[in-house]
Formats: sequence, structure tokens, C-alpha cells
Amino acid sequence: KNSYYFFIRQFAFVAVGFVLMFIFANIDYKRFKPYVNLFYVICGVLLFLVFLPIIGVSLNGSRRWINLGFMNFQPSELAKLSVAMFYALLIEEKRYNLKNTKDLMRSAIWVGIIAVLMLAETHLSGTIVICSIALCLLVVGGARLSVVGFSLASVGLVGWGAIRLLDPVRWARMASFVNPFSDKQGSGYQTIQSLYAIGSGGIFGKGLGQSVQKFSYLPEPYNDFIFSIVCEELGLIGAGFIIALFAGLVIRGIKIAMEAPDKFGLLTVVGIMTQIAVQTILNIAVATSTVPNTGVSLPFFSYGGTAIMILLAQMGIVLNVSRYSTKNLS
Repeated sequence: KNSYYFFIRQFAFVAVGFVLMFIFANIDYKRFKPYVNLFYVICGVLLFLVFLPIIGVSLNGSRRWINLGFMNFQPSELAKLSVAMFYALLIEEKRYNLKNTKDLMRSAIWVGIIAVLMLAETHLSGTIVICSIALCLLVVGGARLSVVGFSLASVGLVGWGAIRLLDPVRWARMASFVNPFSDKQGSGYQTIQSLYAIGSGGIFGKGLGQSVQKFSYLPEPYNDFIFSIVCEELGLIGAGFIIALFAGLVIRGIKIAMEAPDKFGLLTVVGIMTQIAVQTILNIAVATSTVPNTGVSLPFFSYGGTAIMILLAQMGIVLNVSRYSTKNLS
């Protein structure tokens, strides 16, 4: 009963996020090294807690949140950062020989533990993101592409089989991807409404705030399908500008990583930028029906308190690495 409900809550979360960004931008990222392993364990425990009664919260058939009273906290958002920092430290300390196939498989077990917990939450998109972070860091850390490619193909095959046998809802979405109009009111509904929103925006859009699809036609217009509303209101030009902003952010992040004074800083920034890039690509690909429908938020745009606070905290870490870059030191 308040048209500004989402705006007010998100504004509060953004304010907290900016405070976190300022704090992390002014703390030497190297100080986090002794606590990275503990941080990883804590994230694993938090992911387990979502399955406990009273503590865990179930919404829309998924159990991904912990009830904090004033908000629902999503541990998987914190897990993305923990995976980036854990593998950055793992690679820097050379705990495994990434050129060795057995050692590479052993190193993948760590992200596998988090991935299993997230799959149990039915959080497929989040699982894809954390696996992408770990995979990218292993490749940058020196793993052989042939082994990584084979592993990726194997995991993809197992994932496809698991969805086919254990998750009929997602399988229906995958099946309708080929022709969503074959089931307009069922598995293809979200995709069709998204395409209506994108198509009706045209070149220049209907104008900011003038979307029609967000009024109960397109599900999750403030979250998973916010890019569709952006296209409807700002058109091809506005959507292209936003994509360019994301590309500029990622390119700048990679530049910061390349100028980092140590491997831990380099890999941590690469992990954070991988998360942003993968989520952006997946969100836009789902909205445009380029890939099968799986719920994934658009960084900085989608509604979600946990996500925006942690994203801004991550930007603080990136800024801190930039402060100690070899370019600045010289």
C-alpha cells in the first residue's frame, strides 16, 4: 500500500552499501588474508542455516534466505565474494599444482561444497556464478585450458541430467526456450512478456516511468527482468548505454587487477569482475531469450538488499586494490 515501498527500502540498503564501500576502500585488502579461510567456512555455515526451520525463509519455492527480522539476508551473495577471495589466496599460496589434473580436481572440491549447498536451495543461477568465478580464477592462476574445458563439459552434462530428472520446473523452462509461444500461459509466460516489453520500447523507449509491462504483466519487473523494463522505458539507445557502462566497469576492473601489487589483489579483483560480468550477461541473455530462463539479478539495478550492500562493499575492495596499484606506487 505504498508505491515507494521498493524505492525506500532499496535506498536504505544503498546508503548502507556506500558506507561499507567507504570502509573497505580504506582498509588494506592484505589484512583480510588471515581471515579468508574462516570467511569461507562461515559462508558455508550460513548457506546450511537456510534449511533450518524458523531461521530459514522460503519464497517462491526456493529456500535461500535467513530471517534477520528487519530483512531477509541471502548468504549466497556473500558466498560469491568468499569464493573469489578464497581461490585468490589458494592460488597465491600455491596450495595446489594447477598444472596437475589431480590437484586441479582437488582444488575444485572447495567450490563444489558451496555449489551443492546452493543447488539444494534450488539456486541454479547463483551456482553458475560461483562456479564461473572459481573457473576463471583457476584459468588465470595457470590451470590448463584442456583440463578445465573437459571438467566444464562434464559438470554441464551432469547438471543437465540432474535438471532433467530432479527439477521438472526448470526442465520445462529449458524445453520452452526453443519456442516459448508453445506454452504462452505456462513455462513460456515470463519470456514472452519480457520480449513484449523489449519490443515495445523501440529505439527511444516509452519514457522513464512509462512502462506498461511492469503492471502485473511481467513477473519480477524490479528484479530478474528489470532489464526488460529498462528496454521498454529507455529503448535500444538507453539499453545500449547501460550495457556500455557495464563493459566500461569490467574493463576498468581488469585494468586495476593488472596493476595490482600482488597476486592476491589481482585475483580478488578478477573474481569480483567475473561475478559482475557473468551476472550481467546472464540477466540480459535471459531477458532477451538468448538462454533458457533462470532467475539472476542485474548487478546494481535489481532490487535486493543483500546484493546491493555486498556489491558496493566489493567495489570498496576493488578501489582499495587500485589505491595500492603498481602505477600509483611508482
